[in-house]
Amino acid sequence: MNRSEHLLATAPRVAAWPHHDEHLIVDWSSRDPVQRRDLPPDPRLRLLRVEGEDRWNLCRAYNFALALARGTRLLKLDADAWPTERFDPDDPALLLPGNGPLCAFGSGAEGRKGQLLLHAELVASVGGFHELMVGYGFDDKDLQARLRRHTGHDPAVIPADWLAVIAHGDEERAGQGRASRPAGLEAARGQAAMRATRLANRLVAAHCPWGADGSGSRYREVEPGLWRLEPESLPRPPAAVAAELEHVRRMTFWGSFLVIPEVGLEAMPWSLFPPERGGRWPVRWWHRLWWHTGRRLVLLPIQALATGQALLTAGRTRSA
Repeated sequence: MNRSEHLLATAPRVAAWPHHDEHLIVDWSSRDPVQRRDLPPDPRLRLLRVEGEDRWNLCRAYNFALALARGTRLLKLDADAWPTERFDPDDPALLLPGNGPLCAFGSGAEGRKGQLLLHAELVASVGGFHELMVGYGFDDKDLQARLRRHTGHDPAVIPADWLAVIAHGDEERAGQGRASRPAGLEAARGQAAMRATRLANRLVAAHCPWGADGSGSRYREVEPGLWRLEPESLPRPPAAVAAELEHVRRMTFWGSFLVIPEVGLEAMPWSLFPPERGGRWPVRWWHRLWWHTGRRLVLLPIQALATGQALLTAGRTRSA
């Protein structure tokens, strides 16, 4: 969703990989629809678009793609990732012990851990991704945990040099736009958004376990290649759980972004810290003012301690 710059850079690299029979791309209601003419002229490539979605939901999007994929061995890649020439899907190290099914997750930095290679029947046996999770974070760990319980084994590891990714900031992963500076306000907003959804997703996994008997979203093909959600199929947590999740996301985001402890947030008018809207957090002028002033004062003692620790460590190193 709205990541065409990454997709158009990685799609030719996926097309150059010789080990696949189908390359399925899902455009999740991007503002500017992905055009088939902009993608590689590879007959293995299928472009599907889901319309009517107002925010990125990676669990539902991936489940949609996994359900429509025609193969039995499924390699899930983000829009910013591609397999390198080292990637060998026939390597027996990717199988579970005892010549078990194909079950492997990525390893390494810059988003590689989110990529996976699974047998289609294994995906179906655990219900795919947990569709009550929103935002970014813990979705892959939850899937791994359910696979571990189902198979009795840890998933295999895809070596880091088998995958390549386009480096980018957390704010893009969290759907908060692109930051102009790594340590700037937009980057901090992205990091806070990720922390908020990561914690809430842990809670939803505990409150509402997902599995093969879970009722996932259903979609209707309104015309060739164009799909829409059947609204009545959208899974929702119980009302009490939904309220707790919203509260946790709200407290975690604003506490992290503004560096205000929970007791401080609770002492101030709740209207100062609005909930997210459509996946984005409404940062107002007073938030920006505090971020550039009061927040820096709060962090001064921590930065002083960190500097002192670094100097002590450097002194010990020189003495040794």
